[in-house]
Amino acid sequence: MSYDESDAARDEFYETLRRELYDELRDEAVAEFSEERLRSFYMKNPDVMRPALEAMREGKWQQGNQRHSAAVVFHVSAIELLLKATVLKPVVYGLVHNEALAEVIVQHTLAQSGFDRYARLLAELFKTLASIDIGGIKRDGRKPLLDECKALQETRNGVVHRGARATAEEAEAASLVAAAVFEKIVDPMLQFLGLTVLSPGVIVAVGK
Repeated sequence: MSYDESDAARDEFYETLRRELYDELRDEAVAEFSEERLRSFYMKNPDVMRPALEAMREGKWQQGNQRHSAAVVFHVSAIELLLKATVLKPVVYGLVHNEALAEVIVQHTLAQSGFDRYARLLAELFKTLASIDIGGIKRDGRKPLLDECKALQETRNGVVHRGARATAEEAEAASLVAAAVFEKIVDPMLQFLGLTVLSPGVIVAVGK
């Protein structure tokens, strides 16, 4: 696919958002952003992670039935839901105090499927909020986890848009990466906030 004006406009949107939320407002964000504000989003929306976990379970079922292409589709969907709906959405709501503006930004962000357009913003927000360098997180010494996510997204796009067929190895890799995104990115953020996940994907305060 060629890079057109629409792609350029989307990239500029993400760069502007990054500058406004991080560069220009960094001191204010760090000083005023409350862990409790982010925590309260999860407490008000305890089922926000459930679609991601359901997609992971469906992916495993598809794997068990030798439907490798379908498994890849569901596992990559789970990865996107974990990174965007479960993590990025609450963070944006926490940083943008105007709820209407937050909703516009979230809807625009979640409408994009590529990782590149929000990975830098996500990485900087994680570092600011929880001192987590998600760009450096790896799975068993492999390449950065977010790079694995990007590669799997390309595999998924080949299945969905070009009729490609995924292999058993690709389906297993997608399953392992989805699990790693939860274990190495999402769960540490929740633990930082004093939260945990109960079956079937409900977020609650630790000890409840």
